[in-house]
Amino acid sequence: MTSTLRLGVHHFAHLRAVAEGMSITTAAARYLGVEHGHEAGPRHRAIVLRLQTLARRRGDTAWRLIGMTIRLRDFSQRPSLEAFIADRDLDGWREDEVAELYQEAYPPEPKAERRWRLRERQMRLLRELEAEAAQQARPSDRIDDWFDPACSRRLQSAGLLRLQDLLDRVAPGGRWWSGVPAIGRTKARGIEAYLRTLLPAEAGRPTRPFALPPGTAAATLPSSTRSIGTGQAGAPAALTQARTDAEALEAWVQAKAGSPATATSYLREGRRLLLWLHQERSKGLHTMQVEDCLAYMAFLEHLPPHWLSHRQATPFSPAWAPFRGQLSVASRRQAIVILGGWFDWLTGTAYLPGRNPWLMVNRRTADDRQRDELQSRAFTPETWARLLQFMDGQAPTASLLRMRFIMSFVEATGLRSSELLEATLGQFRRHRGRWALQVHGKGSRNRVIAVPGQAIGALEHYLAARHLPPLASAPATLPVLASTREPLQAISYSALYQTMKSWLARAVRHADLDLLQRSEARQASPHWLRHTCGTRAVERGTPLDVVQHQFGHSDPRTTARYSRAQLERMQDLMEAAFDR
Repeated sequence: MTSTLRLGVHHFAHLRAVAEGMSITTAAARYLGVEHGHEAGPRHRAIVLRLQTLARRRGDTAWRLIGMTIRLRDFSQRPSLEAFIADRDLDGWREDEVAELYQEAYPPEPKAERRWRLRERQMRLLRELEAEAAQQARPSDRIDDWFDPACSRRLQSAGLLRLQDLLDRVAPGGRWWSGVPAIGRTKARGIEAYLRTLLPAEAGRPTRPFALPPGTAAATLPSSTRSIGTGQAGAPAALTQARTDAEALEAWVQAKAGSPATATSYLREGRRLLLWLHQERSKGLHTMQVEDCLAYMAFLEHLPPHWLSHRQATPFSPAWAPFRGQLSVASRRQAIVILGGWFDWLTGTAYLPGRNPWLMVNRRTADDRQRDELQSRAFTPETWARLLQFMDGQAPTASLLRMRFIMSFVEATGLRSSELLEATLGQFRRHRGRWALQVHGKGSRNRVIAVPGQAIGALEHYLAARHLPPLASAPATLPVLASTREPLQAISYSALYQTMKSWLARAVRHADLDLLQRSEARQASPHWLRHTCGTRAVERGTPLDVVQHQFGHSDPRTTARYSRAQLERMQDLMEAAFDR
């Protein structure tokens, strides 16, 4: 079904501005949201043609005036008759004599007067057509009712069929136009401006502010959550001094979070739940029931638009919302696990004496149907060999030598990026003739890992490139991974990430890789090196419990993700059993 472009008051405002001398480009930008000048002419002509058709249908002979720019002579320099009399000292002269003198000084201009009459007729016709044809846009209107055909097709191809769809897409901010073909930042800004013209009330309304309970000290919110909770005081026998839900959240984080990253995750999920309870259910933790748990899980699966915001905004300001986008299956699963742990703590401390509604629901989140279980974030042996071959063929520079060390060392040790960046040479120890490394890893837990010969060889070569003595006699305080400009100074994760992405980009361009290998290499990050280590170790027969300890996994199921070799063994055995 096709749709005819509707006319709004902004279309008539555009035509009046053009009639009064404003350029079509400027008027289109102001009233139609057209950012690109080459689009202004076609939009203007489409509106003119539509209105001319309407005027002709109603039998108005002035239809040709629509869209015309009638230039008028400026008569502001002509004095009034009173000023003329005073200036010429004509007091006491007869009226007909003064009129004759004035006409001689400022003779009439028939053409100019005709233009004034035409302008007046033009404006009158526009007012009549506006009263007859102008409509008010509504959120339920189709996109192609108001946007030009080309723009409508682009928006509709991204699933934006009605103005409300576009409102919901634009409201959270950020790069909302990603995924919309042929729409960039400039065009998107024009669309936003036009949407505000069409729906000033809806488009101008800020993202719903997340109101807080009465008595909230809003000034403390960016750094504290004390005022969020709506719970009552804890029971007399409670093992925590927390007296509100927000205080209980902070007490739990302080007691259980083992690292700043964990504390951030705990606070984020706890704040989201408290806000949801207050906003959507008008209750606090003490009155939360099984139905609330189920409703919250459903809420996380399909977040409403007003709970989303991509804007950089201060928490609880009008443009702020608790979520940056729809949650993945993994993120939803993590949120429920964290909340379950919080409620275990709340009941254990008797802040919520004897009532944990999360124990009464099935908290297991289904696997993501779209996830490819065969996809790995480990380099295949073929890709890995070609990447190393390319790097070994390049002229040795400080940056290349560091990258070569990173690849060989992490492939053999499986260190996390944070563990590699924080490691110092003093953490290496000899144990029965071989090297080991003490790591302060995730969750602020210590572990000792094996450092195979490949890793030690790469480190010794890297130390020599930094003009440092061998590992056995090197200064203990020096970082394992150092800046190329300051060999004694550690680097940040950003520098590590950029180093790897830069060298992989070069390798992808020049190494002998097929299309699939190039695609995988482009996606790689430093964490891929850890996955490569785990996958190679399992492929080469290393028991999973050894890999688990080397990697510092608390759950053996995490280590099992590296067991692609087990699948291949299973395929071999099943093939042998049934290939007859």
